[in-house]
Amino acid sequence: MTAQLATIKPHGTLTSKPSLPDRLHDLLMSGDNPVVGPNAARQLSEFAATPEPELASMQQVEVMIGKLAMATAQTKVSKEEAEARLEIYWLALNDIPVDDLRAAFVDLVRTSKFLPTPAEVCAAALIPGARRRYAKSRARHLAWLHEREWRAPVETIKPEELEALKAEAGKALSAELEARGA
Repeated sequence: MTAQLATIKPHGTLTSKPSLPDRLHDLLMSGDNPVVGPNAARQLSEFAATPEPELASMQQVEVMIGKLAMATAQTKVSKEEAEARLEIYWLALNDIPVDDLRAAFVDLVRTSKFLPTPAEVCAAALIPGARRRYAKSRARHLAWLHEREWRAPVETIKPEELEALKAEAGKALSAELEARGA
């Protein structure tokens, strides 16, 4: 049961999947376009390839809305009206990933004084979904940029080796000039 519970990432989004390292997450959200190395490109490609979260089930929506109703002020309603309201919420929210609904739920519990309408819940759930899709798009872009522009680093020459090569080239050039002049 606890393995299925959502966790809050260090950067504030709610998910049931492991997150990217903080440095890569910050890079995705920064808008910078550096050419990343092979390890970062692999991590970004894997992140971009993760499937979208599963859609919420009716039971999950009922539980979230029920808890939200308990946490906010509302008028007393009959059992039939409560069931009809849940049906309306389900119709409005059945195409939203459960992770996005959970993030919206947490935000709405913290900020709502009254039970939000289905449209308000949808609007709150769009924010984490948009962030996730943006991050995946940036990850694909940075992985593509790596494939297009990254070159393996060349080995640097030590100063002593450089001086030895210069001296050797100087001797060879002097010998060549002497041979021509003679």
